[in-house]
Amino acid sequence: METPNPQLSCKQDLHKEYNIILFGETGSGKSTLINYLTNYFHNGTLENLKIAIPTKHYEATEGLQHHDDNVQDSSNGQTRTCAVYNFRREGTIFNFIDTPGLSDSRGAAQDDFNIQQIMGAAEQSGVLTAIILVINGTQTRATVTLRNTLSLLRSSIPDVFQQNLVVVLTNCSAVTANFDLSHLEPWTIAEANVFHMNNCALSRPVSQWIHNERMKKNMEHEWQYSMETIEELNQLLTKLGGKATEAFKQMRINKNIIKSQLHGILLEVKKIQDLQNELDIMKTTQQNVTADIKQYSDYKRTKQVEYSELERGIFVRKFCIVCLTPCQDEPSSFSLPHTIPFYRDVTNLVEYIFKGKCRCGHTPFSHYDCKLQSVKKIRTVEEIVQDVKKIYDNSVSKNKAIESKIGSLDTDIAVLRYVFDIKEAEIRKCYHELKKLCSQFNFVHEVQGIMDDMERDARTLTSIAARTDAENRIRSITKLVDTLSKAEMSD
Repeated sequence: METPNPQLSCKQDLHKEYNIILFGETGSGKSTLINYLTNYFHNGTLENLKIAIPTKHYEATEGLQHHDDNVQDSSNGQTRTCAVYNFRREGTIFNFIDTPGLSDSRGAAQDDFNIQQIMGAAEQSGVLTAIILVINGTQTRATVTLRNTLSLLRSSIPDVFQQNLVVVLTNCSAVTANFDLSHLEPWTIAEANVFHMNNCALSRPVSQWIHNERMKKNMEHEWQYSMETIEELNQLLTKLGGKATEAFKQMRINKNIIKSQLHGILLEVKKIQDLQNELDIMKTTQQNVTADIKQYSDYKRTKQVEYSELERGIFVRKFCIVCLTPCQDEPSSFSLPHTIPFYRDVTNLVEYIFKGKCRCGHTPFSHYDCKLQSVKKIRTVEEIVQDVKKIYDNSVSKNKAIESKIGSLDTDIAVLRYVFDIKEAEIRKCYHELKKLCSQFNFVHEVQGIMDDMERDARTLTSIAARTDAENRIRSITKLVDTLSKAEMSD
């Protein structure tokens, strides 16, 4: 008995083994198609259904492992993860990979997770024969969910697999199908690759139709038509050439690099913003310090000082050799030459005997006659106010330190901007590589999750400065996305 195999070997005989992956929106009928395939390969009948994946009305009968949730709840996608169902017929192995539905009601995050699983399963298959797009054929127009599904598919399937695309329109026949294949553009699906299946046998229990001849006849007709369609589908699969899934791997690598670099840019922008805030603070501080330097630069004071200076006069005066100052305000009454030692000594002795010491406190022997006189003068002197000088010196020192810090911050910001440019260039490179692999790659959708997370986080911030910073980061990433999107449109 066949069991799901979570991994497929890359080494396979292209003529004996075929890997087929199913894509489609939630509720399109992928799991029902797997059950119909199970009946085809296991020889099931309407009265003896072979069920691989349990449904609302039927329990599993084949003992195959599946990853479906509560089948009674139709509001969410049932398939949680990818599962491989292996079927063998006449020495040929068909590996059908059932995948989670897209446009899940749980939102874009679930879709992104499902796409990653689907692309991972495709990559692990090694060689892929076909990609089957399962679409509800009763849809007359492209609904929002269908447009979203098709956008996800176009953005995820490499161009190299376009010739291996197969469309299965469910819940309809070729006559009753309402779905317009033009919705798949720019993909062009060959008519031979389009199949119609009205897989209604599993939509109601046997008891509801087995006793109604008309319903039974219609059910048997639709069943036979579906089995014949599966036979035609398998014949087509054996004719399609298998292709290596390296393109899926390269897409995954480039997508991961883009996301990694985007997260890196967010961190770099945050660092730049922090440094810019610090730089702004430093510049504001420098303005204050510069004002202090200007204010306290006048730390010198001038004042008028009176002083005495000896000058040669006309008259003879007593001059004290100890005080170095004239001791007589008035000229001396003696007119004899004061250079005669004997006269000078006798005169000094007489003055010492009768007058004692001079008013300067020194004996007459410490005096001599000369024509020097003391002249009072005024001069302007400059003095330093130490308290003011200290503030000035401190401000100058601070300014030098701030200038050094500003220079360092400018350098750090320049380096981060350079790193930012490198990351942006890497994103551009990966983007263009992805466009080569998948011409319909949707860059906006790829980064929308990051943008949504950032905007949600920004709304929770209570600090105005922090919120402004977050909004600046959002704008920087949005600018990059817009630039690449405009380049895509111009191409």
